[in-house]
Amino acid sequence: MFVNNENIKIKTSRSSGPGGQNVNKRSTRVQAWVNIDDLDISEGEKKKLRIKLANKINERDELETESDEERAQEQNRDRAIEKLNELIEEALHEDKPRIPTGPHQGSIEECLYHKHLRYQKKKSRRTAKNPDIDPA
Repeated sequence: MFVNNENIKIKTSRSSGPGGQNVNKRSTRVQAWVNIDDLDISEGEKKKLRIKLANKINERDELETESDEERAQEQNRDRAIEKLNELIEEALHEDKPRIPTGPHQGSIEECLYHKHLRYQKKKSRRTAKNPDIDPA
Protein backbone atom coordinates (compact mmCIF):
# COMPACT_ATOMS: atom_id res chain seq x y z
CA MET A 1 0.00 0.00 0.00
CA PHE A 2 1.60 3.20 -1.20
CA VAL A 3 -0.93 5.80 -0.03
CA ASN A 4 -1.52 6.68 3.64
CA ASN A 5 -4.71 8.38 4.79
CA GLU A 6 -2.64 11.31 6.12
CA ASN A 7 -1.28 12.11 2.65
CA ILE A 8 -4.61 12.12 0.82
CA LYS A 9 -6.78 15.15 0.10
CA ILE A 10 -10.42 14.24 -0.41
CA LYS A 11 -13.27 16.30 -1.86
CA THR A 12 -16.88 15.18 -2.14
CA SER A 13 -19.56 16.40 -4.52
CA ARG A 14 -22.89 15.33 -5.92
CA SER A 15 -22.73 12.27 -8.08
CA SER A 16 -24.43 11.52 -11.35
CA GLY A 17 -24.19 7.78 -10.74
CA PRO A 18 -26.54 5.38 -8.96
CA GLY A 19 -28.43 6.43 -5.87
CA GLY A 20 -31.99 7.21 -6.85
CA GLN A 21 -33.34 10.34 -5.15
CA ASN A 22 -30.18 10.54 -3.03
CA VAL A 23 -28.28 11.70 -6.13
CA ASN A 24 -29.85 15.12 -5.79
CA LYS A 25 -29.25 15.61 -2.08
CA ARG A 26 -26.15 13.60 -1.03
CA SER A 27 -22.53 14.18 -1.91
CA THR A 28 -21.42 10.66 -2.74
CA ARG A 29 -18.86 11.34 -5.48
CA VAL A 30 -15.31 11.35 -4.10
CA GLN A 31 -12.22 12.92 -5.63
CA ALA A 32 -8.87 11.98 -4.10
CA TRP A 33 -5.42 13.55 -4.59
CA VAL A 34 -2.03 12.59 -3.28
CA ASN A 35 1.13 14.60 -3.79
CA ILE A 36 3.87 12.57 -5.48
CA ASP A 37 6.50 13.98 -3.10
CA ASP A 38 4.51 12.73 -0.08
CA LEU A 39 4.70 9.09 -1.21
CA ASP A 40 7.11 6.82 0.63
CA ILE A 41 9.04 5.67 -2.45
CA SER A 42 12.47 6.41 -3.92
CA GLU A 43 13.21 9.40 -6.15
CA GLY A 44 13.71 7.09 -9.14
CA GLU A 45 10.26 5.58 -8.62
CA LYS A 46 8.73 9.07 -8.28
CA LYS A 47 10.33 10.03 -11.59
CA LYS A 48 8.92 6.87 -13.20
CA LEU A 49 5.46 7.74 -11.83
CA ARG A 50 5.64 11.24 -13.27
CA ILE A 51 6.49 9.85 -16.69
CA LYS A 52 4.01 6.96 -16.82
CA LEU A 53 1.08 8.76 -15.17
CA ALA A 54 1.61 12.21 -16.70
CA ASN A 55 -2.03 12.44 -17.84
CA LYS A 56 -3.31 11.77 -14.30
CA ILE A 57 -1.02 14.25 -12.51
CA ASN A 58 -2.14 17.86 -12.18
CA GLU A 59 -0.02 21.04 -12.23
CA ARG A 60 0.52 20.83 -8.45
CA ASP A 61 2.27 17.43 -8.89
CA GLU A 62 -0.68 15.52 -7.43
CA LEU A 63 -1.97 12.17 -8.64
CA GLU A 64 -5.73 12.44 -8.97
CA THR A 65 -8.60 9.90 -9.11
CA GLU A 66 -12.32 9.91 -8.51
CA SER A 67 -15.08 7.45 -7.82
CA ASP A 68 -18.85 7.71 -8.09
CA GLU A 69 -19.64 4.07 -8.76
CA GLU A 70 -21.21 3.30 -5.38
CA ARG A 71 -24.20 4.80 -3.59
CA ALA A 72 -22.35 5.46 -0.34
CA GLN A 73 -19.67 8.12 0.11
CA GLU A 74 -17.61 5.84 2.34
CA GLN A 75 -17.47 3.10 -0.31
CA ASN A 76 -16.51 5.65 -2.97
CA ARG A 77 -13.75 6.99 -0.70
CA ASP A 78 -12.35 3.48 -0.25
CA ARG A 79 -12.60 2.87 -4.00
CA ALA A 80 -10.79 6.14 -4.83
CA ILE A 81 -7.93 5.25 -2.46
CA GLU A 82 -7.83 1.75 -3.96
CA LYS A 83 -7.60 3.30 -7.46
CA LEU A 84 -4.67 5.46 -6.36
CA ASN A 85 -2.81 2.43 -5.05
CA GLU A 86 -3.59 0.43 -8.22
CA LEU A 87 -2.32 3.23 -10.47
CA ILE A 88 0.93 3.51 -8.54
CA GLU A 89 1.42 -0.26 -8.42
CA GLU A 90 0.84 -0.66 -12.18
CA ALA A 91 3.18 2.22 -13.01
CA LEU A 92 5.99 0.81 -10.87
CA HIS A 93 5.57 -2.79 -12.09
CA GLU A 94 8.43 -3.99 -14.29
CA ASP A 95 7.90 -6.81 -16.77
CA LYS A 96 10.53 -9.51 -16.96
CA PRO A 97 12.77 -9.10 -19.99
CA ARG A 98 11.90 -11.48 -22.80
CA ILE A 99 14.53 -14.10 -23.54
CA PRO A 100 14.48 -14.82 -27.27
CA THR A 101 14.46 -18.49 -28.21
CA GLY A 102 15.70 -20.25 -31.32
CA PRO A 103 13.55 -21.90 -33.98
CA HIS A 104 11.87 -25.13 -32.89
CA GLN A 105 12.46 -28.50 -34.55
CA GLY A 106 9.22 -28.46 -36.55
CA SER A 107 9.99 -25.11 -38.17
CA ILE A 108 13.53 -26.24 -39.05
CA GLU A 109 12.19 -29.42 -40.69
CA GLU A 110 9.53 -27.47 -42.59
CA CYS A 111 12.15 -25.03 -43.88
CA LEU A 112 14.37 -27.92 -45.03
CA TYR A 113 11.41 -29.63 -46.71
CA HIS A 114 10.54 -26.48 -48.72
CA LYS A 115 14.19 -26.01 -49.54
CA HIS A 116 14.30 -29.55 -50.91
CA LEU A 117 11.16 -28.88 -53.02
CA ARG A 118 12.79 -25.80 -54.54
CA TYR A 119 15.90 -27.85 -55.27
CA GLN A 120 13.83 -30.55 -57.00
CA LYS A 121 11.98 -27.95 -59.12
CA LYS A 122 15.21 -26.28 -60.26
CA LYS A 123 16.87 -29.65 -60.87
CA SER A 124 14.02 -30.69 -63.17
CA ARG A 125 14.58 -27.56 -65.27
CA ARG A 126 18.22 -28.34 -66.00
CA THR A 127 19.25 -29.39 -69.47
CA ALA A 128 21.58 -32.35 -70.04
CA LYS A 129 23.33 -30.52 -72.88
CA ASN A 130 25.48 -28.38 -70.62
CA PRO A 131 28.47 -30.45 -69.43
CA ASP A 132 29.17 -28.10 -66.49
CA ILE A 133 25.89 -28.99 -64.79
CA ASP A 134 25.63 -32.33 -63.08
CA PRO A 135 22.18 -33.79 -63.92
CA ALA A 136 22.35 -36.21 -61.00
